[in-house]
Amino acid sequence: MRIKTLFIGLMVSLSTLSSAQTVIDSTLVIKDSVKISEEVTMEKSPMRASLYSAILPGAGQLYNKKWLKAPIALGLVGTGTGFTIYYNNLYKRYRRAYIAVREGTPNEFTGILTPEQLAVIQDDFKRKRDYSVALTVLAYLLNVVDATVDAHLFTIRHDSEMSFKPTIIQGEMTPEPVFGLAFNLKF
Repeated sequence: MRIKTLFIGLMVSLSTLSSAQTVIDSTLVIKDSVKISEEVTMEKSPMRASLYSAILPGAGQLYNKKWLKAPIALGLVGTGTGFTIYYNNLYKRYRRAYIAVREGTPNEFTGILTPEQLAVIQDDFKRKRDYSVALTVLAYLLNVVDATVDAHLFTIRHDSEMSFKPTIIQGEMTPEPVFGLAFNLKF
């Protein structure tokens, strides 16, 4: 008789614990679903980020909350534009002087530089202007691509189930420990 009551008491307590465990598990599921819905609302639009960066360099980085990248992007494109304008003005100045010397009209470089020297100087400034334009366009495109990629990867960066951690692993060729990077993914 005592064994039956002990057995029934044990079963009742286990069923109570298992039902409590079920309640705890359902709250965990509810918390996980809330966490997933929060991540969905935190998602950034790559199209919007690229559009912002295309209109104003660095604005897409601000949209993605990359505060330090925004002034860098704006500074690179602005500096490139400034160098382009500077070299273009010098090219035009020496081009006008070269044409004036070839036509025989006096200018600011008459008697100082020969037509050959003016041609070399104007070609040098033209080449610098062209390189400056190319680098500025490259910086501008990289700004847009960076904003787009950051927007695409925004939800992955904030995913609590995926992580990269430094780890020490056994080397394949030697028994010495080697530093590595572990990729952890929780299901």
